[in-house]
Amino acid sequence: MKNHILLTLSLLLILGQFAHSEQSTQVDFIVDKLQKKYEGINDFHADFVQEAEVRALNKTQKAFGEVWFKKPGKMRWNYYSPTKDTIVSDGKILWYYIEGENQVLESNLKDLNDGDTSSTTLLSGLGKIKELFKVKLINDPALQNKTGYLLELIPIDIDEDEIKNKIIINVNKSDSLVSTIYLFDPFGNQTKISLIKTQTNKKISDKIFNFKPPKGAEIVRLPSPK
Repeated sequence: MKNHILLTLSLLLILGQFAHSEQSTQVDFIVDKLQKKYEGINDFHADFVQEAEVRALNKTQKAFGEVWFKKPGKMRWNYYSPTKDTIVSDGKILWYYIEGENQVLESNLKDLNDGDTSSTTLLSGLGKIKELFKVKLINDPALQNKTGYLLELIPIDIDEDEIKNKIIINVNKSDSLVSTIYLFDPFGNQTKISLIKTQTNKKISDKIFNFKPPKGAEIVRLPSPK
């Protein structure tokens, strides 16, 4: 999907073994806090800024909007600039409206979840992070900030050598909320999604996850993968 991804150090032997043991303990601590946090979140809302780097064009495409999530499986991404694209799921069906083409792509959410994890589904699964992902604590000066931990997420049923896309999240040290998602594709492009002013457990109405195609929009129902 355009603008959406609908998402992939070595030391001396003795020092490396010590660092691995220490990091494993730290990763478990961070992941446990993250999982506990999201297990206790039934819904949340945030503003977001998305910066998509396109290396082939030597440019960065910037967009912003709002996002809502609600268990189980409900979400809505409203893009306000540069185009008014929308992603909505009621927990069963996912709709992706592309304003520039006046087209709606429709698919079963379970079919999307069977594929690569993307920003659209990632945040719904953080309450089960140990079941869904292998997690690494990483240090990347280009992404790191002093107020958060960087975690690389690898779907648990995929070998690291087979990963086509890489996902990194920044977890706030203060409240264990995800503040930034980094998505990397096989071509070296990076998409950064920053979540701002996150509010949790605000009893978001189910109506926000209803979707009505704009007048005259073409509906394209995507086939289920075989």
